[in-house]
Amino acid sequence: MEKPRACKTVSDLKLGEKIRRDYVISDADVLAFGQLSGDFNPVHFDDDYAASTIFGRRIAHGMISVAKFSGIFGMDMPGLGTLWLDQTVKFLKPVFIGEKYTAIAEVVALDRRQATIATWVEDQAGGRLIEGEGVVIPITEQAKRRLSGVQAHLHDSRS
Repeated sequence: MEKPRACKTVSDLKLGEKIRRDYVISDADVLAFGQLSGDFNPVHFDDDYAASTIFGRRIAHGMISVAKFSGIFGMDMPGLGTLWLDQTVKFLKPVFIGEKYTAIAEVVALDRRQATIATWVEDQAGGRLIEGEGVVIPITEQAKRRLSGVQAHLHDSRS
């Protein structure tokens, strides 16, 4: 299992700090999300049905793209110990299966305990497909210090 790549407190974050993660949604992702959510809408699964819609072909569940921000928040920015409190979402355009997209998160506000992070998904031309704003509580200074002490102890005991 992958471990978080970052462990940032509110004071470690900077306004304007940004992270980008490229991804492609596969048929397997759509099936797994359908099984997880119970959403088997034919626009996601049936080529013939989807061809008759305004999209002209199958689309991925929009929430699969929103879930990419869970990975960003929990693994990279802020990382370990982050609690995701709130998220707004606007679905502007469809996300198609098999195409490359980029999930982007940018710190737009910081206060004593939490960070507000603008979130959006772009296609390869830079057009926005999904946008919103998340609010997270990063790990506290105290918890990070305690964690550092535990990691140092584990490192020392392996020597």
